[in-house]
Amino acid sequence: MDQVFCRWFKTSWTWEGREEGAETLLELEGVTLGRWLDHPLVTTEVRPQDDLLVEWTAWEHGEVTLCVPCAMDAEADCWPFDPLAATFHALTCWDEQAGSVALDEHGRPRSFPEAWLSLQETVRGFGQVMSASQQPRWPWADIMWHAIAGQGVPAQPLVCDWTFDVDVAFKHKGRSRLKSWLLQVRDFGLGRWATVQERFKVNCGWIQDPYDTYDWLLEHHRGEQVTFHVLAATRNRPYDVGLDPAGSALPQLVEALARRPKAVVRWHPGWRALEDPNVAQAEQARLKAWPGMRCDEVRTHFLRGCPGELWRQWVGMGIAVDSSLGWAHDVGFRAGTSRDFMAFDVVDNEVMPLELQPMVAMDEAMRGKLGWSAPQAEQQLTDLLEIVATVGGGWRMCWHNTSVSDTEAWAGWKSTYVGIARKARSKSVG
Repeated sequence: MDQVFCRWFKTSWTWEGREEGAETLLELEGVTLGRWLDHPLVTTEVRPQDDLLVEWTAWEHGEVTLCVPCAMDAEADCWPFDPLAATFHALTCWDEQAGSVALDEHGRPRSFPEAWLSLQETVRGFGQVMSASQQPRWPWADIMWHAIAGQGVPAQPLVCDWTFDVDVAFKHKGRSRLKSWLLQVRDFGLGRWATVQERFKVNCGWIQDPYDTYDWLLEHHRGEQVTFHVLAATRNRPYDVGLDPAGSALPQLVEALARRPKAVVRWHPGWRALEDPNVAQAEQARLKAWPGMRCDEVRTHFLRGCPGELWRQWVGMGIAVDSSLGWAHDVGFRAGTSRDFMAFDVVDNEVMPLELQPMVAMDEAMRGKLGWSAPQAEQQLTDLLEIVATVGGGWRMCWHNTSVSDTEAWAGWKSTYVGIARKARSKSVG
């Protein structure tokens, strides 16, 4: 209720008469919006590991048809599910915490939860139609509440947040002379003539390092906040392959970015930091000495981390903001919402002092896992953008300094970024 009515709709709420088998009547400014039977998810202190049966149902409301969890046996004039329980189910990533989602080698969801993949219905939302098995791409909880509230709440503009991950800060710069020389010898022996020439010109200062896209990004978003999540982990091939944090290049980059107007630099915990809390604490302690680094705001490398367990670890380390919540193998909204919300501890049954900032898409998922071309990615993102803008949600993507370099495998993707950013800006004007 706090998330939906206070944080999202900017209004107040009261909830009366809670008891087993109770019924909720939703009224907004004297108008009855809906009526349903309460699901045990909101009336009992149940945990994901308790194997509570969560059934699904199709719900049609105006121009929206969704498949929703927390179905209830209802009377004719009641809704067939509990929207509060459905929202709680989404925001806590209940299926993931219950262990009912297949994970990849990095501990991330390999696909959408099985409960979604087994659904055969068709869903509709503001002119778009898709299979219910693909509904996790949508901010379906936002769509649900937008349909419920109707004209009862003021229209809200799209909120854009421009974020970039810095895994490999530079392609050639920042290495010691010995390291650069050894790389030249290796690439020469392998016949990589273009790379040898490029590295030579970069190190001589004749051309700009291809991955040094920071000035372009800040200029492109002049007047807007730009957030960089910088990886500063000890080298751990093949996952943590950025610059050596013990060198001078990386802390100098962090300090230089932090001095730029509207630029924010956050910690990007390395791959091993999600395996070993001691590694995470060591990384955080080192970065606290770097001027400009916000060590209490994070996005994990590879988008790793299990909801619930990771959130408790972050709170214990004083982390206040986590923007890791997104699909690594697809696009869309892992917690069913595009809006920021506070994490909830389903073990201790309390709100946590950790803000979660959902993201809609990661560049590598689109190019790699989904195999989309740059034009295909722009079209898919445009369709998602239309829905997010309609519900007045948030638009946050995960791109890298390398993916807007327009080089090698990322040729053509810079224009995709420019195109979708332009469209998002046009819809964020209130």
